[in-house]
Amino acid sequence: MTVPRLGLFGKGRLGSAIAAEAGAALAWQVGREESPTTPVAVAIDASVAEAVEAHLAWALETGTDLVIGTTGWSVPDLEGRVAGHIGVLAASNFSLSVALMARFATVLGRFAALDPARDPFLVERHHRLKADAPSGTAKTLAGALLRGCPRKTEWTLGTPAPHQLSIGVVRAGAEFGTHTVGLDAPAELLELTHIARSRAPFAQGALAAAQWLHGRRGVFTMEDLAADLLDPLFAFGGKP
Repeated sequence: MTVPRLGLFGKGRLGSAIAAEAGAALAWQVGREESPTTPVAVAIDASVAEAVEAHLAWALETGTDLVIGTTGWSVPDLEGRVAGHIGVLAASNFSLSVALMARFATVLGRFAALDPARDPFLVERHHRLKADAPSGTAKTLAGALLRGCPRKTEWTLGTPAPHQLSIGVVRAGAEFGTHTVGLDAPAELLELTHIARSRAPFAQGALAAAQWLHGRRGVFTMEDLAADLLDPLFAFGGKP
């Protein structure tokens, strides 16, 4: 993978993982009180939600494509501001394996929809310091399940009504992140689990996003990248 010249906002856990994966492609990495030093092709924002607005303004001023990996931020009229000026890709999870899992989750939802006895569910685990519950990734996977199974119209952390998808959340220890989607039926159980052993998959996905975004104009998500890279995997021709 040829990664364009990069700048990196953020020196936290994700920022450090991205820096380690980027190697010589990384031109600079700055913290909260620092400013970018040289022009780059793409910048990755792995800082904090409160800084996204300023980093977007910088990207627009300098004509730099921007990958946003921070969660909890909101920029009014993002698409209008970006327009045809730069490319912006925002995602709560950069793992391509998780993007693939979301596609499997939609198929599991469709399979559940064929029989009301098949009850879809989702369970996620993270380290005890993670603030949001459920995680952004869990919400993405829940959305994929819901799209596949129309009788489930929303998710809940409590005891589910028939129209609700049950999500279980665990916050304990030092878990990087484990997500399981499954179907519970009277005579069988089907589960699909993604286990992150380190932050490397998220860093590698962020670099893939930077490579994919460079030169594009507009606002994108990880779904746009995944559609290019993953959807061809589901094109089956002839006999298996």
